[in-house]
Amino acid sequence: MGTFSATANSSSTIGYAQYGSSSWSTGSSSGACQGAYQGTTAAKSRVGVMVFSGAGAALKGKLIQNITLTITSSGAGSGSSSKKLTFCQANYQSLNTGVRGSAQVGATMGILTGKFYSNTVTHTLNASSNAALFAAMKAYFEAGNSVLVLYNGETSSSSGYSSNYARVTSCTISVTYIDAVVWYRDGGTWRQCTVWYRLNGAWIQVVPYYNSGGACATAEEPPSGSASTATKRVQTESGFPTKGRLRRSEAHSAWPARDIPSAVSAGC
Repeated sequence: MGTFSATANSSSTIGYAQYGSSSWSTGSSSGACQGAYQGTTAAKSRVGVMVFSGAGAALKGKLIQNITLTITSSGAGSGSSSKKLTFCQANYQSLNTGVRGSAQVGATMGILTGKFYSNTVTHTLNASSNAALFAAMKAYFEAGNSVLVLYNGETSSSSGYSSNYARVTSCTISVTYIDAVVWYRDGGTWRQCTVWYRLNGAWIQVVPYYNSGGACATAEEPPSGSASTATKRVQTESGFPTKGRLRRSEAHSAWPARDIPSAVSAGC
């Protein structure tokens, strides 16, 4: 199991612009804002950007198990305990201050509900907590992305805040993941490889498991000792036990590790 952590709180990693504007405010004092303040039109709804440096390289191709977001917010907008932060994908994997706020907003991934007002809170995302948002972020970061966008499209009165206005001044992401790899014997050399199978025209990455005394364990560690030890860890070319949706019969028909195209399985 591995861990990645990064914080967005500097002039190059956090900022906001109005949806219809290319004038950006950056740094922790400006924060990443969502919603509107004295903004009666859609163009004035704010777009917040948070860059988690190194996430793309560290998490691409990994199997993410858990995400925690530690969020510090200023005293802006409502102090409600049911404020909703709306997370979107980013069209640019940087804080691109040369484009309008609208250009940075990608597909909506989901909502996190809590109190985001003059406080620091930690929210956990996994398969059993905030599951829908976790599934979307998991896929997004596993694809090699590094930036989260806050945007809800709200407008406000000419003299106040929209209902879910928020200013995030710092956000730390911590991700735990599995290096989804197996090992196979090539002559006298052990080689490391990721495992994929084909489902309805799409390549799906799987977590290799092996059976040890009636219990399943992840095959994430490199082989050590004799060949029999590593063979017990993963049976790459004769069908391998895997977790969850991939049945043994499907595993047997999957591509042997040494034959998986390099385009979908780097390192083989």
